[in-house]
Amino acid sequence: MPLSSNSLIHLTNSLEALEGILSENFRIKYCKESSNWKNSKTTIYVPMVSFCDIPLSQIKDHISNYGCYGIGLTKEWAIRNHLNPVLYMQQNSSLADSYDQALSSLSNKPAKDDATRRFYHQLSDIVRYTKNYEGTLIRKNAPPRNYRFSDEREWRYIPSIDEKCEPYYMDSDFDDPKTKEIAAKSVASMRLKFEPNDIKYLIIKDEIEITGLINHLRTWIGPNFSMQEVERLSTRIMTSEQIRTDI
Repeated sequence: MPLSSNSLIHLTNSLEALEGILSENFRIKYCKESSNWKNSKTTIYVPMVSFCDIPLSQIKDHISNYGCYGIGLTKEWAIRNHLNPVLYMQQNSSLADSYDQALSSLSNKPAKDDATRRFYHQLSDIVRYTKNYEGTLIRKNAPPRNYRFSDEREWRYIPSIDEKCEPYYMDSDFDDPKTKEIAAKSVASMRLKFEPNDIKYLIIKDEIEITGLINHLRTWIGPNFSMQEVERLSTRIMTSEQIRTDI
């Protein structure tokens, strides 16, 4: 059995959120990411959309942590859209220490020219794709617990550092409501797009939601796509209960 899948899964916690993705594609949002290095801790907010590279047969725990609704898209779609796997770092490793020292050293030096500033942004870009190997998982309505993040095999879509939005915000800056508003506006029009043929499966919580989702698919696809596309997507709907018990 392969350790990874031929598709990437994005999970969410409501049917409305899933239908929103189908109607408007993926919205880009600034998400909180904390990294614990050997001698420091950094919390930043990064504009992204996250996915996991986990076969359906192994995704049961992930559904419990992140939601009973989801969409699976092909790896080919992910590669075309420049998604990348996360780099997991063990916080006491030499790699984590080297990266921390390099970034700190460069950030403490004034950028005297465009080339230096560009180099700093490129080095900073790496941290946007970096996550601790393990740490504390914090979810709503659940107590914090130690968690091995590498089990998620996360992939991320992050806008290029050349986009007009800020590459990331420090935690202290994001405490300001005005900064949050500016950040949200900067990515409001951005979308990570997909087509019906890119969808491998749709995950909902209960069977009673199937008819409503099919009706939403008909509305979403509209006159530019055939009913055959609706029928094909309808056969790719599955429930979280099916995944928990049958797969």
